[in-house]
Amino acid sequence: MKIGIAVYGAHTLVSDDNRYVPDMIKAAAGIGFDGIDLGYFWGDNRKKEMAEAGKVAEDCGIELPNYICGNNFGNAVAENRSDKEIDMVKRALDEAAYFGCGCLRIFAGGIGLKYADYFNGIADAIAACIGHAEQCGVVMAIEDHGCLCKDSREQLSYIERIASPFLKANCDIGNYLYHAGELPEHAVSAVAGVTGMVHVKDFAVINNSFVSVPVGEGIIDCKKCFRILKDAGYSGYLTLEYECGIGIPRQGIAASMVNMRRFLTES
Repeated sequence: MKIGIAVYGAHTLVSDDNRYVPDMIKAAAGIGFDGIDLGYFWGDNRKKEMAEAGKVAEDCGIELPNYICGNNFGNAVAENRSDKEIDMVKRALDEAAYFGCGCLRIFAGGIGLKYADYFNGIADAIAACIGHAEQCGVVMAIEDHGCLCKDSREQLSYIERIASPFLKANCDIGNYLYHAGELPEHAVSAVAGVTGMVHVKDFAVINNSFVSVPVGEGIIDCKKCFRILKDAGYSGYLTLEYECGIGIPRQGIAASMVNMRRFLTES
């Protein structure tokens, strides 16, 4: 396994008024990450920026293993606009293929909705993207991200319903606890065999609330989770999704990377 960072987090390595993706790639490579997952932060000249991002990554010797999409199938289904959301995911699949990424992170979404009411609609929307994913050679990975896919059981319900090698899990280790109160190592054990990509974050409990902290400084047993993934045969990236608003981002990100490498070695 290798250690990467998601662009959602790596964007804090550059100034807010200069969120240029190639600069984020350079910053992530400079810290020592093996890879960076792109998506989200493209500017007005998307094609030019994407072309430059690919060249910069190659020049820096940093890989582009995965891509991320911020879709919301649940609310799109509820509002009868699922076709637009499906098109968004298909476009993200095209962009992932452009960079040679193996996986695309997707969401079930469904803010304020009930799982039982919208599961079928979300599953149908995912199914509508499967053929395009196959054409692109990119696996979609559904994340445990709260709402209508908050835990391992709900992740597996979509994966088992679709029953395609082009839908797997994005195993977000910290989200299981944060969104569902599910013990991360139990959740990781449940989905390890169908995991396509992994997000890593950590939390401390302060005043009875979860607060994002650098990996290794909180309560998530990342080392145990890494061992579970390794034992299940997962060999992809462990990607830092840095959401900590405390301290200096570059220091917290670098510390997270160092701890992730140590946990991986010890697992």
